[in-house]
Amino acid sequence: MEIIMASPFSDNNDRRFTFFRGVELTGSAGSRFSVEDRRETLKNIKMVAMLGAFLVPLFAIVDYFAYPQHFVLFAAFRLMCTLCMLAVWKISQLPVGKRNFRAVTVILPVIPAFFTALMIGVSQDPGSPYFAGLTLSLVAIGFVFHWTYREAFFGSVLVLLMYSLACLPAILDGASMEAILTFVCNSIFIFAVGLVITAGSFAHHRIRINGFLARNALRHSQHNLSVRNEDLRRILQELSETERQLIHSEKMSSLGQLSAGVIHEIGNPLNFSNQALYLLKKKIHSSDLEQIPEIIRDMQEGHDRISEIVSELREFSHKGAAGKKDVFCIEEAVHSAIRMLGKPIESNRVKISLNLIQTPDVLGVKNQITQVIMNLVQNAIHAVEQTHHGDTGHIEIDIESRNNQVLAHVTDNGPGLSDEARAKLFDPFFTTKKPGQGTGLGLSICYRILEAHHGNLTVESSPGTFTRFTISLPKYNDETITDSQRKIAC
Repeated sequence: MEIIMASPFSDNNDRRFTFFRGVELTGSAGSRFSVEDRRETLKNIKMVAMLGAFLVPLFAIVDYFAYPQHFVLFAAFRLMCTLCMLAVWKISQLPVGKRNFRAVTVILPVIPAFFTALMIGVSQDPGSPYFAGLTLSLVAIGFVFHWTYREAFFGSVLVLLMYSLACLPAILDGASMEAILTFVCNSIFIFAVGLVITAGSFAHHRIRINGFLARNALRHSQHNLSVRNEDLRRILQELSETERQLIHSEKMSSLGQLSAGVIHEIGNPLNFSNQALYLLKKKIHSSDLEQIPEIIRDMQEGHDRISEIVSELREFSHKGAAGKKDVFCIEEAVHSAIRMLGKPIESNRVKISLNLIQTPDVLGVKNQITQVIMNLVQNAIHAVEQTHHGDTGHIEIDIESRNNQVLAHVTDNGPGLSDEARAKLFDPFFTTKKPGQGTGLGLSICYRILEAHHGNLTVESSPGTFTRFTISLPKYNDETITDSQRKIAC
């Protein structure tokens, strides 16, 4: 394993971190790991410094029992050790310490090890029990600091070297064989602890890297998910806007196809009014004034009819009212659709049978439901025209209330639909009409409109016999509705 660490404050964008099993962190990932490592290490430096400042003076009680003759000197050593550890901690809080935090993690545990070795040297005792203090420094390295295996190995060798140098003068001065054997055993024990700490640092570092990689992958996944959610939100907004535009364009397409019928609808009451106006002038010249009030009433009826037609067309074609919901009865939508389709119905010699019973109100956009009914009736007109070729076709519109639904059926005696056509009928751009006679969007838009109203559109058909479309809308049963909310209700 090779670890090449760069300072988190460096501007080098080519920093590279090589870890276990060929895993490499470069660029922002490497910087993020370095910053995370620095932050956690600086926290641990403070903890070790505070712990050392508490424990090092506390162990003076051991000096009193083990080496009472050196108690004062050892107390001075302990005080110096404590001050050095606190000084290193303070330096770690400075910019220079933060830049070199890895060095601080090596120096801090070595300080108590150095003073422990110094006390062993002063005592001239190769078998001193103070070697346990050296192993305690190694334990601090292994369990507190995030050392690399190289740093742990270097620290362990350094502690063993300090212990050997502390005991060497006594050994050279003719220490007893028992003391020498104790020194050898202690050295072996320190070396073994160092190996364990080195292996533990290796395993611990691997765990940290794997944890970092998992967190980094999670961060990337969360970021990608956030980006995708934002893209989906934008796409949904675009789809919603496209859907509104399609509904409006289909509506305007229907108005374009009905232009002749609209002219006919307006022309009849306009001609009627003109005739009444001519008759009025004639009566005035002949001084016959008895029928003038009746003529004026006829003129008023003609103009009222024109105003009604214009109002219905304005309401139907108005784009701004596309999302405004009101409470209304579906019979009104049927009557509006039939009035606007008057000319095509008359021109194609289609007989319309209406069975419109009083049904509960529904909540929705009236002109959208009117658009659905117009589309279904227009399709029925085209269907019976293909079958009857000039003979009278028949379209029946029935409304009923069933359970919590209001149902409207549009049935024609046209050629019917095959099973294959019924399966694709509500797919966008699918049409049974000849090329140039339909876009294939009408029924799919009708289906989406009713779906947005929490309703449904279904079809039944028998080839050569009939086709029946059924509009299903939920009832609106709120008895607290105000008169203003029932603006267009029956």
